[in-house]
Amino acid sequence: MPFMPQPESQPVRLLPLLVPQSRARQFALALLCWIGVVLLEASQFFLGDVSQHYVLSIVHYLVWPTFEWFAMALLTPLIYELGRRYPIIGPRASAHLIPHLFLCLACMVVQAISFGVVGWLYTLHHEVFAPAAILAGKWVEGRGMFGFVAYWLIVLIAGFAQMREEMRRRELHQAQLETRLASAELEKLRMQIQPHFLFNTLQAAITLVQEDPNAAEDVLLRLSGLLRIALDQMDVNEIPLSRELEFLDLYVGIQQRRFGERLAVEIHADSSTLDLLVPPLILQPLVENAIRHGIGKHKGDDCVEIFARQEDGNLQIEVWNANSVVDQTGERLFQSGVGLRNTRARLEQLYGSAASFLFRSLARGGAAAILVIPARPSLHTEAHSAAGAAL
Repeated sequence: MPFMPQPESQPVRLLPLLVPQSRARQFALALLCWIGVVLLEASQFFLGDVSQHYVLSIVHYLVWPTFEWFAMALLTPLIYELGRRYPIIGPRASAHLIPHLFLCLACMVVQAISFGVVGWLYTLHHEVFAPAAILAGKWVEGRGMFGFVAYWLIVLIAGFAQMREEMRRRELHQAQLETRLASAELEKLRMQIQPHFLFNTLQAAITLVQEDPNAAEDVLLRLSGLLRIALDQMDVNEIPLSRELEFLDLYVGIQQRRFGERLAVEIHADSSTLDLLVPPLILQPLVENAIRHGIGKHKGDDCVEIFARQEDGNLQIEVWNANSVVDQTGERLFQSGVGLRNTRARLEQLYGSAASFLFRSLARGGAAAILVIPARPSLHTEAHSAAGAAL
């Protein structure tokens, strides 16, 4: 049956009753459908006459079915639009039934009168004369029920199309709302991380003020550099791993000023991972946790190692240290600190189930934090690869 949904970007209620572009599409589809009805009726009449060995001109078999439905074909786009604007399904269906009943009768009257007048004009020159009133009555008697059913079928299809569009519009609105909420939550987590990190670093600088003023000055300079990078990355959700490692180097320098030669930090990042995207400030809380639960609680030396490699389409980052012990599991582990809790929340917001974050004990002693996220190259890397391929 003839129907054509309106463009989804513009709600139907904000459109005029008939939009030229959509009306043209609806009219074309309606015309095709009614042509099918005309050909079906014409073939039935023709086969009936053939069975009785009485065949007229082909024009005769095409003209009369065309007269019977041409007005309904012209009215179909209007009926469809009215069916969408005043649907007979949904919460207000009962209020629309009576208006549609009158509209249905009006369309049938128009079609009957059109058939009578055009048929009468045709019989004046081509076939046995028939008055317009008689032809109109014959149409009501022979085709009125089909026209009645056709009207309600068009309206019903329009109602389902409108309902589907409303559902899709609500789903789109819900998705946009969820995206905005996720962005707001992500921004909230980012704002939590920065004061947390700032507080811990300032506390380290205060500890060094009396013991080593030069070291305290170096810590504050590095903190200034860290804050500058943090502010630069405030509006982005992902940065290249190489940039994140630059940020981490400043933080590690602050911690090495605090612990001296007792703390060693080694980075083992495959070259193929340096241009992959990671959330900014994602490594700092992991390294901070390793230092706090390692050298921060145990005497002697400690080594924190960061590994980054690409595996099965994912970027896997591990932070090891020799002196930590995984003494908690599950939710209790992530509730032990703001940094770890926020890290997991940020991964869930950005990657959903495609990311994972866990802890495990090392066979040689110590603990490892393991972070796995989808391996996505930065735009700069993609552009460089495309240029290389072109050359």
